[in-house]
Order: sequence, then C-alpha cells, then structure tokens
Amino acid sequence: MEIIQKEILTTINHSIPYTYVQKKADNNKICIMIPGLGYTTDQPLFYYATGLFLGKGFDILHINYKYDPKEFNELERGEKVGIIKEDVQSFLDQILPAGKYIRSYIIAKSIGTAALANELANRGELKNAKAIWLTPLLQVDYIFDHLINNKQQEGLVIIGDNDQGYIEERFSKLSGSENINSILVKGTNHSLEHKDGLYKSIDCLKEIIEEIDKFISIE
Repeated sequence: MEIIQKEILTTINHSIPYTYVQKKADNNKICIMIPGLGYTTDQPLFYYATGLFLGKGFDILHINYKYDPKEFNELERGEKVGIIKEDVQSFLDQILPAGKYIRSYIIAKSIGTAALANELANRGELKNAKAIWLTPLLQVDYIFDHLINNKQQEGLVIIGDNDQGYIEERFSKLSGSENINSILVKGTNHSLEHKDGLYKSIDCLKEIIEEIDKFISIE
C-alpha cells in the first residue's frame, strides 16, 4: 500500500511544497528528487524516473520548491546556489527520517545539483547514496570540483551538448572518472530536448530513462 503525503514545509528561507510517497512503513530504500528552477518534478524526466523507482519498490520524495521568478532572477548565481543549498539542507533535516533508509538515490537537475553536491558532502546518512546528475552546472566550480574529487559516491551524469552548462573540457575530465558514468546526449538542450523536434526528443527521453534504469540495476 502506498502512502502519499503532500504538504508544505517551512525552511529557514521559504515554504516548500513536497510529495512523499511511502511504499510501506518499513521500506528502507528511497529516491530523493531535487528539480531545477524551471524544470519541476512534474515534467517528463522526473515523471518517468518516478515511475521507474516506484516500480522497483522505492519510496519517493519530491522537493517542489518554487521561487518568485522576478525576485530570484535578480540574484547573482552564487546567491541562488546558496539559497538552494540552504533550503534543501533545512528541508531534509526536518523531513528525512534518521536511520530509516539504507539504500538511497538522489536525482537532481540543473541548479538542484548544487544542493545534491552539498548533501552528499555533508549529510552522513547519505554518504552511500548514488547520485544522478541531470544537466549539472559544470560552469559552477563548486559542482564540478565535487564531481571530480568525490571518490565515495557512484554517479551518473547526463547532459546535452547544446546545454549552456556543457563545457567540453570539463565533461571530458568527468568521463575519465572511475566512479562517474558520463552520458552526452547529442543535439539536446538544457531540458534534454532535441533540436530536431518532438519525436527525436521522445527518443532521447527513452534513452535517458534506460540509462537511469541500468544505473539503478548495478548493485
């Protein structure tokens, strides 16, 4: 029996809606999903990843933060990253049951990958979590340095070559990492949608979900 809890939790800075799907009371595996600013957990990559993890018996936690676009866009990138990191950390401090989960995955997209890097570096109960980095901001040194230097967690990086966050030199360095599997989806943008239109984008979506499925299945 699935228990679906949809509520709003107040962090240091903001009120954050979330969805917490629990397969059963004693379940010990979870996937935490941290979206981008304009790409929410309702959109295709997260929607189908949610179905994939639910089908494998995982609890699901969607962090559905929503910031005022006008106010947020006026901030410098460093300020935005700082707010996301603080909010997600405060959120998980309050909502994640201590010691409940022994098998954890975290999927983050875009600016959400800043929070992912922060949680993997600083949260003890997620030290063995596996990470899925969708369109990470490779131009942000903090994120790139974490990906390059963190030898503890296994990771899957997926990015398009038409993404503004794609840096060929940095991606090549990631591709040489032993614990990171790096996937370049050619022709796709920051939403991992293909420049040649809808049907090609659907093909890319299928490829991405298959890569996530393979990553989950490696134990």
